[in-house]
Amino acid sequence: MIPSPTMAILFVDGVNDQSQVGITLNDKGEVGYLIDGNCSVHNRLPLRQDVAASLMIFGKGVKQRSVEFRKLPSLIFNQIADADSHRGALERCVELCEQVNTTVINHPRKVLRTSRDQVSQKLQGIPGVIMPRTQCFQPSSPEEVFSRATAERFEFPFIIRMAGLHGGQSMIKVNGREDCAALHALPFDGRNFYLTEYVHLRDEQGLYHKQRIAVIDGEPVLRHAMYDSDWKIHSGSRAFMMARDSWEVEFAYFDRFDKGLLPPMRPAIDEITGRLQLEYYGIDCALQPDGQMVVFEANANMNFLYNPYDVIQYRVDVIVDRLHKMLTRYSGERVI
Repeated sequence: MIPSPTMAILFVDGVNDQSQVGITLNDKGEVGYLIDGNCSVHNRLPLRQDVAASLMIFGKGVKQRSVEFRKLPSLIFNQIADADSHRGALERCVELCEQVNTTVINHPRKVLRTSRDQVSQKLQGIPGVIMPRTQCFQPSSPEEVFSRATAERFEFPFIIRMAGLHGGQSMIKVNGREDCAALHALPFDGRNFYLTEYVHLRDEQGLYHKQRIAVIDGEPVLRHAMYDSDWKIHSGSRAFMMARDSWEVEFAYFDRFDKGLLPPMRPAIDEITGRLQLEYYGIDCALQPDGQMVVFEANANMNFLYNPYDVIQYRVDVIVDRLHKMLTRYSGERVI
């Protein structure tokens, strides 16, 4: 039973379909838990005491007692965000939302429709948006990867990756049949894989760029703008950037985005929001000189609030402010 009678907002987390939870230790030797596939708002967002509570949901293979409420929440914030790895928890969250019958941010039914292949299909044909084709399949060998790519007219290079993994894990760019040996490292055991078109995006300096845009209640905010000499751009790219430039370069990009790039892009972002029907999500993309946006992924499974760099905390503060306003609007409660 949820203990707080004054609780207005219920944040819901979910354990993955393998029922696996990571464990970490802090400097004091205290145990912490790492729950993947969730957008992690509640534990990082400053909120008024007793305005929110949390609930953990397991997948369908684990027995779990039904939830009884002393007082129904005025808002459910579904933080379960990965349609590939958390299907069971999302389906159980659907049942919870039907039981409570209140306002829901990122309704689990909508999140279940945000796997990479479904998002690729949804975002086709939007003016100003280049959305590479992505297909989900279950290859049993490297040869089946090549045959599927040929049948679906995926030209070299293309990308193959395991479904449900992020951060560049198990993601391979296949330039031709000479990369067959690299494919043998993947576990072809019946699990889902994604086949994705590769878009050539290297600039004149030989660098690759990626921007992350947070969209909170329809309002876009640039979270960061990164680049690297490697086509797979992730958090580790920060070291490459800092070896070349100061923070002023990124600050200047933030200003250029807010004042110049965003206004013409706004119709495309609004259309993406309308098609995904999510209140809180992110877009990883590469903004092109001609104003087009190449979308790498768009989903709710992005962490915007963790930030180890004080100098760009002001960007996170903008997201925090938008989150507070969204929670107040949807719950009717003062949240800070």
